[in-house]
Amino acid sequence: MGFIRGNPLALAKDIADGYVAVNPLFFKKFEESDYKELYANLIKVQKMVRADAPALTDHRAVRQRNMRLQRLNNSLVVLKYHCRKLRVLL
Repeated sequence: MGFIRGNPLALAKDIADGYVAVNPLFFKKFEESDYKELYANLIKVQKMVRADAPALTDHRAVRQRNMRLQRLNNSLVVLKYHCRKLRVLL
């Protein structure tokens, strides 16, 4: 069986853009492999966002980049906590 919600990379990008809110209820139907796939893709998207550095004079782009990084970091924290609670190794 594949990933529970389709493409994990697209889901990670949607989380970064703020289209999907991550909370413990979000993970209700996930399996152990889904947690690992989502974790790997969140890290991948986080690296992509960090690599794309806008000009420091473009305040709107800097703010948008920081918001994306914040959403990714918060979702990683929630995912790690949820996996620790379920005793799933990432």
